[in-house]
Amino acid sequence: MYLLFFFNSIIINIGDTMKKTLGIILKVFVITLVAAWMGLIITEFVRYKNDKPMLVVLSEKTLNYDDGNVTVYYGLGYKEIIYERTSLYGKEFGHIFIGVRDKVPQNK
Repeated sequence: MYLLFFFNSIIINIGDTMKKTLGIILKVFVITLVAAWMGLIITEFVRYKNDKPMLVVLSEKTLNYDDGNVTVYYGLGYKEIIYERTSLYGKEFGHIFIGVRDKVPQNK
C-alpha cells in the first residue's frame, strides 16, 4: 500500500513539466520525420527525372501482357511504373494510388 502511494506521488510530481517536455519532443520528432519523408520523395523524384533507379524499393511487381511487360516499384507512399510494351512505352512517378495503364489513350 505504501509502495503504491509512493509511485502515485512520483507520477503526480512528474506531471506538468514532463508532459510539456514530452509534448515538445513528440512535436519535434513528428516534424523531423515528415521533413525526412518529404526529402526522400524529392530525392526519388530527382532520381526518376535523371533516369536513375529508386533508392527505397519496398516491393516490386511485374505485369506481363501479350505485347510486353510493366514493372511497378513501390516506395514509401509513392511508386514508379515502367512500361515496356509495344503499345505503351515510358515511365511514370506518382503517389501510391496511381493505377497502371492497361490501354493506350485514344485521341478524340
